[in-house]
Amino acid sequence: MSENTDKHPHKIWPYLATLSSAAVMLLAFFIPSIQDQWDRYQSRKIIGQYVSLGDEFMDEDRYDMAETAYQKAFELSQQTRLEIEMKRLKARVHRMSLLVEWGAPPPEDLEEVDFQLLLHLQKGHENDRERAFTLNSYASFLAGSKKLKQAEAALREALRIEPASSMLHLNLGNLQDQVGKKDDALKSYLKALELDPKSLNAHYNLGLLYVELGKYPEARRSFEEALKLAPDDPETQQQLDKVRKKLGE
Repeated sequence: MSENTDKHPHKIWPYLATLSSAAVMLLAFFIPSIQDQWDRYQSRKIIGQYVSLGDEFMDEDRYDMAETAYQKAFELSQQTRLEIEMKRLKARVHRMSLLVEWGAPPPEDLEEVDFQLLLHLQKGHENDRERAFTLNSYASFLAGSKKLKQAEAALREALRIEPASSMLHLNLGNLQDQVGKKDDALKSYLKALELDPKSLNAHYNLGLLYVELGKYPEARRSFEEALKLAPDDPETQQQLDKVRKKLGE
């Protein structure tokens, strides 16, 4: 018995030593992998936070801040997350929708290829609404770049997708007014108001068009309707006062 007992430690300890060495090697193999997994988890978490922040900025129409947030998320993804790049492009080009004056020069850092790439990514009926909005922003960019025929083509394509959009009819009217097609612009503004009677911009722009056409009673009504929607708007009040003077009121 004692002979067997004496032998066992000599057999067990080398085995344990071997096992211990193997465990160390195994841990040495897995530790970087665990760390990598943790880093990737943390990275995904931060990427998600930047995307959520960008989404919040988009909801608030703060497109410049949204673009920055999405750009950071895309960089952290090592430029592999195409859906984030699509969000960034959308934020970038939709800055055009914030320009108050139709036909104003676009931001210097915005390029036509940005719109083209986003429109390419938005192909497919499931993206129709977003594509129509992008085409509207693209038309504004083109109008500001004095590419008026291309701007009209973009708006016509957007209207083909969303024919009941008051905003698109309004901007088509803006473009038609810009190129001197006053009668067509009048029809487009009236269509915009038919679709959305509470469109402040449609009432205001229609009033300006009536002034150009010398139709002051109609202009007065349009500016009065606009003031009902925005009673404290100084520009509308100023235009109404001018029209009233024309009418001798």
